[in-house]
Amino acid sequence: MEKVRISRFLAECGINSRRKCENLIINGKVKVNGEIIKELYFKVDPEKDIIEYNGNILKIEEKIVLALNKPPGYLCTVKDDYNRKTVLDLIGDINFKNRLYPVGRLDYNSRGLLLMTNDGEFAYKILHPKFNIPKTYEIVLNKNLTIKDRDKLIKGVEIDGIIVEIKEINLVNNNGNSINYSKGSKNIILTIHEGRKRIIRRLFKESGYKVMDLKRLKIGNFDVNEIREGSYKILNNNDLKKILMSM
Repeated sequence: MEKVRISRFLAECGINSRRKCENLIINGKVKVNGEIIKELYFKVDPEKDIIEYNGNILKIEEKIVLALNKPPGYLCTVKDDYNRKTVLDLIGDINFKNRLYPVGRLDYNSRGLLLMTNDGEFAYKILHPKFNIPKTYEIVLNKNLTIKDRDKLIKGVEIDGIIVEIKEINLVNNNGNSINYSKGSKNIILTIHEGRKRIIRRLFKESGYKVMDLKRLKIGNFDVNEIREGSYKILNNNDLKKILMSM
């Protein structure tokens, strides 16, 4: 096996996403052959070098990606200091669950599709904006969305100095069927590439609306409706192709 950058190796071992693994390296948490390594461009030989994190020798493990249909009332984290319910409680029958971590977030009151994995490279592709993986959401607002505000959202709204654009936005009725804007609706289906924390709630707040309900329907072309709420599915190659369809 050829040498690989140390952050990539850590990610492939399921430690975390590549970006977070880089922070671990910078903070001196990783050793190679007994020496602390802080150089992000340092390369390791997975077959010959001894790489340690938290005193444990690391080996590349089988890659797992699962899709969870998250109900509201669960935290997207692997540990909570206040013993609140986390998404790991929904996959309690998996014996390797402590090596999985969420890919992105759905906040406590949001629901729908959440990916979990031990594959840092896969997580990197989903989260990094350069890969343009679309995420589709169904939301309910506190009032009807106007055409003017719809156009404003599509053109782009500045959040933290960055213009965020919604790729596609449609009004739907209570059954999820598209309707004409002249009829007005609080029910919206939208697609966005952005993945920052609470970005959709913040977008609509900037436009004078409050999001009352938020459900992530799709990542790429993989649809959460394939999974019952509160359940999960371990993804196969065809499922992964649906998710990475835009690459």
